[in-house]
Amino acid sequence: MNQNVVLPNAGATARFSPIIELARLFPPEGARVLLKLETNGPTGSVKDRAVRSMLDSAQALGALSSGTRIVEATGGAEGLALASAAAMRGIPLTLFAPEGSYVNRIQTLQALGAVIEFTPKSKGVSGALRAVKALANAPEFWSPNLFENPANPGAHEATTGPEIWNASQGRVDAFVAGVGSGGTFMGVSRYLRRRNPSIELIAVEPKESPVLSGGKPAAHGVVGLGCGFVPPIFDRNLPNAIETVSTEEAAFWTRKLAQTEGLSVGISTGANLAVVARYASRRENNNKTVATVAFSSQLVDF
Repeated sequence: MNQNVVLPNAGATARFSPIIELARLFPPEGARVLLKLETNGPTGSVKDRAVRSMLDSAQALGALSSGTRIVEATGGAEGLALASAAAMRGIPLTLFAPEGSYVNRIQTLQALGAVIEFTPKSKGVSGALRAVKALANAPEFWSPNLFENPANPGAHEATTGPEIWNASQGRVDAFVAGVGSGGTFMGVSRYLRRRNPSIELIAVEPKESPVLSGGKPAAHGVVGLGCGFVPPIFDRNLPNAIETVSTEEAAFWTRKLAQTEGLSVGISTGANLAVVARYASRRENNNKTVATVAFSSQLVDF
């Protein structure tokens, strides 16, 4: 763990992020499926936990104060979490995003006090990232840099991983999670592998943009996953497997979860469940326990 990171207290968020067994969605004769609900934070996504960790760490290390402006390349779930957290701490925030993106979310972000700056659409996410990097070295600016900040996976290694392990009473045979920034997958996986060296760790990415699998980036509809490049915090040597899920398949499992368990989640959770379903259906995995994460509520993905 990078020494320039202040980690959150383990277990501090467990009561706000429950784990439920999906006994209706998956047949009892297969694997037991546990879903970690990360939808109960201030903005309804797993990014609430990561953002809190990154800001706490930066403030504790003196890199962030009320006189600093936060700058970040996002308008998605991280953008919402940053806008909420920055407002609560009285810190100004500017978000950079490609033109035409997050149009349904701009008013919400602005209502929380965020300033939105658009970069050329043709440059994509990389263009927004370059705009932030041009400012980040100035003393009056600070960027969380979600894709590289060790406090992102560190939050999940210190809290989410132990919460899953404790709630399952130490019975986790597999962990499945999609990769956006890679923070949740990496942090939880590192912790669980220490507790169970034989655990099966399965990363998930969009079939249309299989970059982690060695393919080329492309447009897809699995919001929150598949950023179009390999995140610097993602270690290819950690997962046992990387599986791909189409937008259509992810949407199917998102609807199926709502219809059987009454849970309204974002499509990235559907991608997780698609891979969980493959694992749970294999005869050799009967009586095993597989855990995954509900990354966001459906409202976050609008």
